[in-house]
Amino acid sequence: MTRINQATKLLIAVPAALAIASCSAAEDTTADTAAETGGEAPTVTASIGGAGAETEKTVTEAAAQQPASEAAPPPAVAPEGGNCASLPTDPRQQYATGTAPGRMPANNGSDNNYWIEDIDNQYDPCAELSWITFKGSLGNADRPQGTAASIADGLALYLNGEPASEVKLFGRIDQVTPLDNGGATIEWSERGQYTADGFTNHYSADIRATQGGVEAFAGDTEKFNDSWNYPVGYLLN
Repeated sequence: MTRINQATKLLIAVPAALAIASCSAAEDTTADTAAETGGEAPTVTASIGGAGAETEKTVTEAAAQQPASEAAPPPAVAPEGGNCASLPTDPRQQYATGTAPGRMPANNGSDNNYWIEDIDNQYDPCAELSWITFKGSLGNADRPQGTAASIADGLALYLNGEPASEVKLFGRIDQVTPLDNGGATIEWSERGQYTADGFTNHYSADIRATQGGVEAFAGDTEKFNDSWNYPVGYLLN
């Protein structure tokens, strides 16, 4: 009876010892791997596939994938305005509102000059039609004449940011109002029969940009054209 009990104990002890040895070996393998990788846990590889095809993806790669809810946004659409003019000298700085930067010589080579006394700058490099109005008077290269007859206002028009012409003189520009169609209404005054009468004659014309330049299409079109198409202008640069 005693021999049977001892045999039974021996049969139970052998599997237990084998199990303990197996666990000890697994722990030693894990410790060795961690030591070789600087203490980091080993990468686990999962296999997905079938019918002879197999795809492998590591746990670290899967964790690095961006969730569907955080997908990168579509590229931004380029803003409009890519056709805006870029002149060598920006008219908004060269002829800033409220400044008097000096004189403009005539484009016919004469000694006539337009002396600037004030500016209202409505230049827009992206607009179909924009403008700058000048207040000043005529004179020579040294100084203004200083007479009532020499006083005049200048108008510079720009088409898509480019000058449509040199500055053209009007008696007195009273107002420039933008129109919904991209054009503008020019209101101005000219002297009466005598200089002493002052600016007694008042006009108004609607203008717009065309492929050929500037067109006066409503109002006092002939009067506008008389001043705008006058052969002498004053140099913007």
